[in-house]
Amino acid sequence: MKKNLLTAALLTVLSSALAHEFWLQPSRFFARVGESINIQVLVGEGFQGERSEGKKNRIIQYRHHTATSSADLSPALTGDHYGDVSVVLKTPGTHLFSFANTPKFLTMKADSFLLYLQEDGLDNVIAARKQQNQTNRPSRELYQRCVKTLVQVGPTPDETFAKNTGMPLEITPLQNPYRQRPGETAEFRLTFQNEPLTGGMVRYWNRDAQNKLHEERQRSDAQGRVRFKLRVGQNMISVVRMVANEDTTQADWRSYWGSLTFGCR
Repeated sequence: MKKNLLTAALLTVLSSALAHEFWLQPSRFFARVGESINIQVLVGEGFQGERSEGKKNRIIQYRHHTATSSADLSPALTGDHYGDVSVVLKTPGTHLFSFANTPKFLTMKADSFLLYLQEDGLDNVIAARKQQNQTNRPSRELYQRCVKTLVQVGPTPDETFAKNTGMPLEITPLQNPYRQRPGETAEFRLTFQNEPLTGGMVRYWNRDAQNKLHEERQRSDAQGRVRFKLRVGQNMISVVRMVANEDTTQADWRSYWGSLTFGCR
């Protein structure tokens, strides 16, 4: 009983210190040409979130990509925070939205940091801290977000889904998910600094029309690939990559949090 209470308390600390998932949430994933949608930057647990209070001046990129154009969405933000962006979908096809921000410093108690590492399958960091006799030390980390969403406009998907946005961490479908149906296997490739991300703990999240959550986990293979069977509803692929920080006067570790959201019907 005491062990369970301790674990729950540590998880609460972890959640409050760093709400786990971070993603782009369009008001709808399927739209008609000429319609307007809202894009929110959300943060939360279990694929349920609230609007991020991140500062606008931390944005590195916030872009809207189509088959023929790429536009900066940052000027459309009216306040000091990430806020909501209203976008008119002027052309048919698959629209890609990408967002990345600057690193932010975080420190955690050793036990909370260990839970965080275990939860995201960051075994390399656990092993390195043990080898360096740092397991019982508080963490010093810089974390950064690299997230995308796909919106289908009209009936015909295109190749925009595969665009490299230039972010350090990319999650890219190998086939446009809007060409696939529920129950079909979707394959995704993860890259870090343009190299395959091997052994990453990748999560597939799904929320159906009844708001029921389904989650699966899989390690990426030597080519940085994972495969999941698609489900109806809102979907997200997410992963965390953590590496030693070059400048140890700033932090010991640097993490990159990636996600890709899309719909399926």
